[in-house]
Amino acid sequence: MEQEIVKVFNELHEQIGTATRAEVHEKGLWHETFHCWLVNEDYIYFQVRSSQKKDYPGLLDITAAGHLLAIETVESGIREVKEELGLDIDVHEVVKMGMTSCSIVSENMIDNEFCHVYIYPFQHDWDSFVLQYEEVSGVVRARLDEAEAFFLGETTTLNIEGYEYFPDGQRMNIVRPVSNAQFVPYRELYVAQVIKFAREKIFNQT
Repeated sequence: MEQEIVKVFNELHEQIGTATRAEVHEKGLWHETFHCWLVNEDYIYFQVRSSQKKDYPGLLDITAAGHLLAIETVESGIREVKEELGLDIDVHEVVKMGMTSCSIVSENMIDNEFCHVYIYPFQHDWDSFVLQYEEVSGVVRARLDEAEAFFLGETTTLNIEGYEYFPDGQRMNIVRPVSNAQFVPYRELYVAQVIKFAREKIFNQT
């Protein structure tokens, strides 16, 4: 996976070449990712990153996301929803929010991404997920209004519910409050903007 080839861009999102995933993270080169958030009128969903992941193991993350390979179009990123969550959806079923940039510096890498953000109006139940365990060990959700307040910094904890699988296949239900430390460190206000867009543009909430 670290040797997969991705497009490399300058800060203006102009392509300047290609590189491996390992190289873009090592050198902080700008590259493209695909984000798909599952949202409905009441909830936003997060994946629990597998404890086997090299980066941010066990943290809560975008419902489904991944790197766009050099040979792929942006719409090809919809495959991540199938690969990670087992949901077979069509690119025409998702709503494009737009592109945002995100830069995360950790001890392991410099991650400079142009993120193509999509929202899937999720109307299924928990049992529709078939998780790719080496990538995703669980799925949780939070109420939209509570999540918006949390990601705007108005509250310090967020109530989540869902489930997670142990390595032995046992499934454990999750109902607990979490803090910012339990989330992958996104650009400030990013998730709040996703929620605002979904409420206003998809579900006509004010």
